Amino acid sequence: MKAYKKRIVFGFEKQLIQAGARRCETCRVRNEKLHVPGCAMEECPACGKALIGCNCEALSPWDAEKVIQAVYGKIKNLEAALGAADESSCEKDSGSSYLQHAIMKYIFDNVPDTARKEIEEAFHIRFPGLIPQLQDDEGRGYYTAEQLAEALGIPLQEVHERVDAMLTAGQKLETSEGRHLRKVH
Repeated sequence: MKAYKKRIVFGFEKQLIQAGARRCETCRVRNEKLHVPGCAMEECPACGKALIGCNCEALSPWDAEKVIQAVYGKIKNLEAALGAADESSCEKDSGSSYLQHAIMKYIFDNVPDTARKEIEEAFHIRFPGLIPQLQDDEGRGYYTAEQLAEALGIPLQEVHERVDAMLTAGQKLETSEGRHLRKVH
């Protein structure tokens, strides 16, 4: 199992220090408490940059999903998400930031159906060998955890951890024809 870093509590930052403050100026949390997920002043435990914008992916899937969902909830509309996507780019060969994950999820959840088709086509170009095991009435494909692990190049256990974290954070669980399917983005 992958070792994850623990979130840094307010007052123990090394770079994003709010000198003399008893509360975080952004999320208002008190000293020695965890920042509210998605707080722009929370420091990444790996690199020391603002957690929501770093590419370290150092948090556990559960903590990461809390941060992504919190940032997602702050996005006002599709136009704001598209604008933020233009401004937010990750370094070559690096992971995506929690901010980027939230933006892409928001865009995918809110784009018109015509654009959704283009996104799905781009997905199939990027992962040509990934064939859905099932499709629902709306044409969405469902993949096994094993398929996703291979396509993403991550251990199967990590796929299960990420799916469980998304479900815990509020993603829907759907079943079809007696088979248990986990529908996540």
